[in-house]
Formats: sequence, structure tokens, C-alpha cells
Amino acid sequence: MIDCESIGARIRCHRRKNGLSQEELAEQAETSRVYISNIERGEATPSLEVILNIANALCVSADDLLAGNLLSSNTDSTETEMDILFDCSQEESHILLENMRALKQLLRRYKITK
Repeated sequence: MIDCESIGARIRCHRRKNGLSQEELAEQAETSRVYISNIERGEATPSLEVILNIANALCVSADDLLAGNLLSSNTDSTETEMDILFDCSQEESHILLENMRALKQLLRRYKITK
């Protein structure tokens, strides 16, 4: 089963990072603005061709858009994480990721989480 909400959140995040409107992305991906809107809201399941067109328009890999699409992934947290990171500079993103890695190590070292 495809997690359309997760894919949509990632597309929205990358679109915003690139400073594109839905209309601009739709034009570059050779689809309609309404379809992009439906995809971003998780209300449409894009074909592989559409995913590739969107990925090319956003200058990202299809993997970037499909990552976290496992059934066990938590789409609410994925969307929240993407919303937090979407407007960060490259330096801010690097700092946040390094801090998350360090915090994860501490949680595991002191057996705070499983």
C-alpha cells in the first residue's frame, strides 16, 4: 500500500524549498495544478511517471519523494518533521540533524527508549 500523505508532504516540502508555486511545479512536471494539490494533500496516488516528472522538476531523486513510504512509518511525524525543516538553511539543517543524531545516541546509551 502506498502512503500518499507521506509522498505529498515530501513533494510540498521540496516545492516550498525550491520556491515554486503549485502552478509552477505543475507546469514543469507536465500536469495540472489541481492534480499537484491533490497529491500534496494525499488525495491522489501519482503514477511512477508523475513521480519522476515531479522529482525532475524539483531537482531531487524519486527516492527522496518516496522515502519513508513504509507501512510502518508514522506519516504524522514525517509531515511535522518536513514542516520544521522545509525553510531551514543548509547550515541549520546540518545542525539540527547532528543534534538529533547525538540525542538518539544518548537515548539509547541510557536505555531511555527501546
